[in-house]
Amino acid sequence: MSSNTKKFLTFIALLCIIFVLADIFLWVNVANTYETEPEMCSAYMRYYPDTIRNTQGLVLFPMILLIFASLYFIRSARTNFAKIVGATFAVLLAIFLLWKMFSFY
Repeated sequence: MSSNTKKFLTFIALLCIIFVLADIFLWVNVANTYETEPEMCSAYMRYYPDTIRNTQGLVLFPMILLIFASLYFIRSARTNFAKIVGATFAVLLAIFLLWKMFSFY
């Protein structure tokens, strides 16, 4: 793989992680602000464009991005420590995504 391709994939993987983190922080903020579940869901949905406002897509899309970014970072890590840190970070984000998924439905 060329150097430009690695840089591009690293950039895309970082964007994926940033989107997942932003989505989790948004969900935590909305969950702490509203009391009832319907209020939470509707407030959360208002932050996204009309074209992607469905609960299944907003739960599955961050998971797909997280899987892509995690696999890329774990495979590109050169040391075992970096692989362990990447896997731990991915598991932590996956737990938050699962929490969001189960509180959504």
